[in-house]
Amino acid sequence: MVIWLVSAVIQLLNNQVLLVGFAGALGIFILFFELENPEANIDRKTGFFNARAFTDYVKYKYNSGEEVAGMLVSLDNAHSGDIRIEHMADIMSEVTELIRRIPETKKFKTDDREFSLVFDNTEQMERAYNMINSRFQREWLEEVENITPVSLQPYYVMVPSGRVADNADEMLGFLRYFRAHIIDNPESHVNVIDENSVAKKKERDAMLATIVTAMEEDRVEVFFQPIYSTHTKKFVSAEALVRIRREDGSIIPPGLFIPIAEETGLIVRLGERVFEKVCKFITEHAPEQYGVEYIEINLSVVQCEAKSLAKCYSDIMDRYKINPAFINLEITESASIVMRKTLLDNMKALINYGVSFSLDDFGNGQSNLNYIVDMPVHIVKFDRDMTQAYFESEKARYVLQAATDMIQGMGLKVVAEGVETAEQLRELERLGIDYIQGYYFSKPIETDHYLDFLKVKNL
Repeated sequence: MVIWLVSAVIQLLNNQVLLVGFAGALGIFILFFELENPEANIDRKTGFFNARAFTDYVKYKYNSGEEVAGMLVSLDNAHSGDIRIEHMADIMSEVTELIRRIPETKKFKTDDREFSLVFDNTEQMERAYNMINSRFQREWLEEVENITPVSLQPYYVMVPSGRVADNADEMLGFLRYFRAHIIDNPESHVNVIDENSVAKKKERDAMLATIVTAMEEDRVEVFFQPIYSTHTKKFVSAEALVRIRREDGSIIPPGLFIPIAEETGLIVRLGERVFEKVCKFITEHAPEQYGVEYIEINLSVVQCEAKSLAKCYSDIMDRYKINPAFINLEITESASIVMRKTLLDNMKALINYGVSFSLDDFGNGQSNLNYIVDMPVHIVKFDRDMTQAYFESEKARYVLQAATDMIQGMGLKVVAEGVETAEQLRELERLGIDYIQGYYFSKPIETDHYLDFLKVKNL
């Protein structure tokens, strides 16, 4: 194209120089060698076909209507321990030779540490998988001096039948999605693209479209679950929880859309929308007149990683003229691990602005009391499972009581989630828990119902 354009400009300025025809012939000559050059489809390090050839071959297979099975083998993030680059190169050379010895397959090097294999049937694929997996059961670098042998676990994406996709482009899209999905989830090393997994992906895509449409059409709503103070005997707070309403008026449970929103990054926009709706609710309804002291709003791990979080939220509060003391943001223990410095910077900025923080879901997963010591939180929320365990296990009773004493000894407040009976309420009051949240009082309810609830219970 550059040759053609330059020659056209020159001939335009000087029509005595006839270059366009010559440039056209030269361009066709270049295209011919580009299309016919075998090295354009070959990975030079291994001699296997490359990613470009793999794409063309998959399209050829679908266009010809031939049956096909395939397997992707990736060593991205597969190494353990401190392996120097040259030693990883040695391992990749040995893996390449292993792949080379596999019969009955078309072999492609589709990334630096990734091979894609295409078979005529599932039986060939299974034999190749067994051959590769058998070698990875043994350690690597056993022959290298001064290096501790290491175990490696590759990631596999297996396609027993190409019929799960309607066309080549759809299959290539499945491969991209499942490859990224499996490497982001290291607990699972084998992902099979079959009718079941494809159906789940399509459901996920449909839910993603639903989230986007709901945000565009303002069908994202905030429900409130009241929080009871054992000291004042009133409902002094509430947790704001996001809900999406379908076009038919029904509510989509958060467990269906929150994981997808987090996976795709939409949770940032969704979280901002919820925060803005809470600020608008506070401005329009002044819940402090009903005895409410603050509203709790969840922050996802993805939101905590955003450097712009503090400024974005302070701007929203400024716009709605919200007293920042009325806002309490909930973070989880996992959020305090990921991007720790960014989170702490955001927390410091928002605390200086006047916002307070809670540590949510304490007792769920990687509980560590150091988080309470290190993180500038004012409230600690016991996870529902931890609360319920108190009534089911003698050991759990000691743990929850000791945790309560220690947290309150540091001048922090405690919320117990998941309270469902009057007996549980009385016992937790006796224990000295500061706040109670659960279905015993109310499930999460819409704005109007929440205001009616406060008028009846607090006034």
